[in-house]
Amino acid sequence: MKFIILLALFGAAFGQNLRAEVDQLLPFLNMDEVRGIYERYVQTDAQVGEIWSFLQSAETDAAWRALISTPELQEISAWTEVRGVSIRDYLNGIAAMLGLTPITRSVSAKSPASRSWNAMMDEIRAVTDLPGAEALARTFIANPASEFGELYRMTQARRAGFTRLIQNPDVTRFSAQLRAFGVDVDQIISRFQAFFGWN
Repeated sequence: MKFIILLALFGAAFGQNLRAEVDQLLPFLNMDEVRGIYERYVQTDAQVGEIWSFLQSAETDAAWRALISTPELQEISAWTEVRGVSIRDYLNGIAAMLGLTPITRSVSAKSPASRSWNAMMDEIRAVTDLPGAEALARTFIANPASEFGELYRMTQARRAGFTRLIQNPDVTRFSAQLRAFGVDVDQIISRFQAFFGWN
């Protein structure tokens, strides 16, 4: 799921390489402020803290390993790496922000945390401009010389592999638990599918 959020934010500028193109999108994300909001909720809200504990569980680690071992993702990551953009570094940054570690800890309580989680997401949406990032990315996609356009088409062509990832048993268990916490996983997947025209 973290990868879904990541890929939805990539873009490129006319006549520039992928590194320069991604750099143009980063200001839309305001990640320092997003990280601060997330950390505040983790530290002060028990319901979000419960989700954070789940994100450190063996169940989450299994889904994370399924994601990073996906051949399609490894191929795309290698392609971007030689262009100065490390998907691995972005994923590691997201993992660090979410507290994702190989700690094995069982999560017994499964009470809904949607109110707290949605409040946190509302704050994050207020400091980011995802529609602006997507609009900029769409202009890059339309440019035949854009390296992001190439990355976008590579991802489109690998739909089957990402669909298998979403259907992986470890990933479906992870998604089901997030839904039980009140996280709208299906909206994230729908946004990803719409961005790549997979509906």
